Amino acid sequence: MRFKKSPSYFIQYVGLKTACFGLRLLPYRAACALGRFCTGTAAHLMKKRFERSVRDIQLAFPDKSAEEAREIALKSWRNMGQILAEFVHQSAMTREEFFQKVEVRGGEKLLQHRRTNKGGIIHIGHFTNWEAFGLAAGAIGLEANVMAQRVDNPYVDEETNRLRHHFSGVTVYSNHDAQPFFATIRLLRKGQFIGILTDQNASSSEIFLHFLGRPAAISPITALLAIKLQIPIFPVVVTREPNGHLICTAEDPVMPPTEYSQENIRLFTRQLTDIYERWIRQAPENWLWAHNRWKKENEGKRWFAEHPECQIK
Repeated sequence: MRFKKSPSYFIQYVGLKTACFGLRLLPYRAACALGRFCTGTAAHLMKKRFERSVRDIQLAFPDKSAEEAREIALKSWRNMGQILAEFVHQSAMTREEFFQKVEVRGGEKLLQHRRTNKGGIIHIGHFTNWEAFGLAAGAIGLEANVMAQRVDNPYVDEETNRLRHHFSGVTVYSNHDAQPFFATIRLLRKGQFIGILTDQNASSSEIFLHFLGRPAAISPITALLAIKLQIPIFPVVVTREPNGHLICTAEDPVMPPTEYSQENIRLFTRQLTDIYERWIRQAPENWLWAHNRWKKENEGKRWFAEHPECQIK
């Protein structure tokens, strides 16, 4: 019933389509400025949620003042609006137009591995504009496959996927999908890539690790798939230059342990989580702090109290 089409969902969809149409009428830079203004304003209206972002930043960076934490949070919130504006425009561009706005560095590593037909995982997080790399992957000749959560509103979900896969690719749902794990394996065994974002709170099948110093629920699926199939993981981070130009950087591949075990899954997930932490510490304003990353912190504290041998930080 949660994903069933309804009149209220359709009204929400019409609102989204209207907003997208309005953004596309504006020049690219103006649309981005409007997006930043809207979510910056939302930060002042959604005070409780915004203050949680500020608190999370202060806990992650105790050396930063309250003013610095607030500025980082505000930049992060403004970034959400810019992501929407960029995504709406970029998903209607030709390849030539798209590459005037987005650059892929290290893409040759991905294309070279794609020719081996062994499959690979894109380890990407909610940094700057992660959707831009999904479009970029399809634009450079990779399948823009992604593991994502289904949106409750089916009209919005369909529209999001249409835009997300403007150039190519499919979505494997990580929630409310009968067999997301096996659907992903089928794609990887065909030699394709799939992008997986695991830097947000895991709602199920989680393991507990310290993330920026606090217990957090983390999905082990990236490590599990890589170890099971013995395929490489390519970390990809997106940054934005002062002129608005987006750069998607594919780092060197990370190979998984050769032996499958629960301990190796945990240790490898720790290694992958360290990559996220490195990116956040380099540019904390680029990460999505609006999400409640430590939703299961108390549960994690209890788990670590029961398993002191697992206190990996």
